[in-house]
Amino acid sequence: MKKFYVALLCLFLAAAVQAQSPGGVGAANVAMWLKPDGLVAGPLATWIYANNGANSFTSPSGSQPTVVGNVFNFWPAVSFDGSTTYMAGPNGANAPLAANQLAYSIFAVWSSTVATGGPQMRLWSQRQSVSNSGSSYDGASLWIYTNGNSQGQPFNVSAPTYGDQLEEGNSFTTGVSLPTNTSGTPWVWGGATPSTSILTYAPNTSTSPAYISSLNLLNANTNDLELMDQSNYGTTPALATTDPSLSATTNRKLSTQENVLGARTAAAADQSFSGNLAELIVLNTSVTATQREQIFSYLALKYGLPLNGPYLSSTGTTIWDPTALSGGYNNFVFGLGQDNGSGLTAMSQSNSMSTTGVSGAANIALSNASSLTDQGFMMVGSNNAGTGEITTNVPTVAAGSSRLQDQWLVQNTGTVGTVDVAVDLTGVTTTGTKGTSTDFRLVTDNDGDGDFTTGTQGYYTPTSWTSSNNVANFTAVNLSSNSKVVFTVLTAASGGTPLPVNWVSFTAVPDGANVNLNWTVGANEQAKVYQVQRSTDGATFTNIGDVSNDAAVKSYSYVDAGVGAGSYYYRVLEVDQDGESIYSKVVTVNMNGGGFSIKLLNNPTISSNTEPELRLTTNTSGNVLLEIWTLAGARAGSFHQAIGNGTTTMRIPMTGLAPGTYALKVTLNNTTQTLQVVKL
Repeated sequence: MKKFYVALLCLFLAAAVQAQSPGGVGAANVAMWLKPDGLVAGPLATWIYANNGANSFTSPSGSQPTVVGNVFNFWPAVSFDGSTTYMAGPNGANAPLAANQLAYSIFAVWSSTVATGGPQMRLWSQRQSVSNSGSSYDGASLWIYTNGNSQGQPFNVSAPTYGDQLEEGNSFTTGVSLPTNTSGTPWVWGGATPSTSILTYAPNTSTSPAYISSLNLLNANTNDLELMDQSNYGTTPALATTDPSLSATTNRKLSTQENVLGARTAAAADQSFSGNLAELIVLNTSVTATQREQIFSYLALKYGLPLNGPYLSSTGTTIWDPTALSGGYNNFVFGLGQDNGSGLTAMSQSNSMSTTGVSGAANIALSNASSLTDQGFMMVGSNNAGTGEITTNVPTVAAGSSRLQDQWLVQNTGTVGTVDVAVDLTGVTTTGTKGTSTDFRLVTDNDGDGDFTTGTQGYYTPTSWTSSNNVANFTAVNLSSNSKVVFTVLTAASGGTPLPVNWVSFTAVPDGANVNLNWTVGANEQAKVYQVQRSTDGATFTNIGDVSNDAAVKSYSYVDAGVGAGSYYYRVLEVDQDGESIYSKVVTVNMNGGGFSIKLLNNPTISSNTEPELRLTTNTSGNVLLEIWTLAGARAGSFHQAIGNGTTTMRIPMTGLAPGTYALKVTLNNTTQTLQVVKL
């Protein structure tokens, strides 16, 4: 099966409005939470806990790991060299887990290029700081064993293994083994091969970028360790017994002397880890199956790692249920969403998928959601039919067109709005000429049954091509007209296929008690009417007026008069002469006497070429305060500028800032809006 990757770009704003925890799971039980948010490329001397700003890992000069950008789904990761790099964290009373604790859980997103036959490695370890002897060095760790094929049972497998090592006395026991051998007796060092295989990992490649590992320790004597990653997510965890005498609750010990990243002990930096770590979570309790699904879903959404089971939000709501789908769409699932309980929100950034795209896979990326709100999710799955061209199941109006065999099901929860869709056609053979927009269409089947010959369809022409004309970019695509929508791509559009109006711009500006709506279009020869729609929640829209199209006119306006205080969402539905239609993007207005609209240009920005610009539109004058904040909560810069009514463009000086993601806070007349800005 081909490997298919999709880009879900997510970030965490420092100014959260509610308590956050991974997947919304037990904030009080999060003992340690390390995230890459706000890390700057280069040597890493300090890594601060996300759940507790008072605690951190540190590393002395010469032993510091390196922060590398764009490792997992455009997120940075911390790279350890497998030799000298490590980080030491709080120990003793401040260690993540209490002494002799029996129930806890570990989650991590990581990768390693080390193949079978390499050394033992520790990604994280909490243990004593003495040598490898006796019963006093008991500990917990995310342990990676690569040389199993040369060591005999229970490690004689053809791939590296990983798990939790709980060193119990002189019996070298480990959570990567299973509890019994072929004769049914507990395994001890030198015993027979276990009857069931253990969890393994594939060394990092372009088609195997990372693992989400879950190690769940239970307060039990046997089967006390549940192991799970993408390979068995959605089924049941692999079970292991950590104590060969089947007395784990008596014999297991957990020391608090050392808390180390990238090695077993800080003093010797032994069993050093070689690979990348993006996120590490340690909870001081075991997790339930639902809690584990919530944390897996959070990590999968953030790092673009498809799961083979359900996706849950931080409230426990199912946002992708493979058992409720028909048509075989549970392949290469990804999504876009906002989840305040996890601090997860969609990032308004387009991309060419150059760091994740797989040639010939028709990779998809979503970005720039127009009206995303908390608990709004847009999940997408492929039918995995292939990227070859077919001429069947195309809309009647597009008869004679070719399309990709692949089609994608969109499952919507809450409010998302329109999105930008990028389709990477690198390595995909198409009859249409890449870079020629009239040859291609993104087609939506709005009733979600996957039959493009029935129901209503929407048509979108590429607004631009990037990455040497291999990536088709479609803007303001409405994939949320129904709870389920299916889309595909025409790769050789017939002459009769509708060319929808080209939305150039759409703005909404407060004017006293009124809202002035203005939009500019192109290619509107077939347009008939523009239906202006308003919403108070971003989900349910009502038609408030119609504006007739004139093929000779490109700019239109509408005044929504006498609007009361509150927040309002606007969009325009253009309807063609033949009944086909296309939505504009959704814009928001805050009618509180000081409302304004903002748009960020040149984002992301490349430091050597451009700086981002803020375009602010308001009907009042005032003094604007712009603040740049790191995601760790530090203010990196600020300045004031006096403006008048109308539209003002301001340059955002980021020359002196390190590459990374920042929050831009814009305050005018006691009203604040926040945008995300990225410096590459």
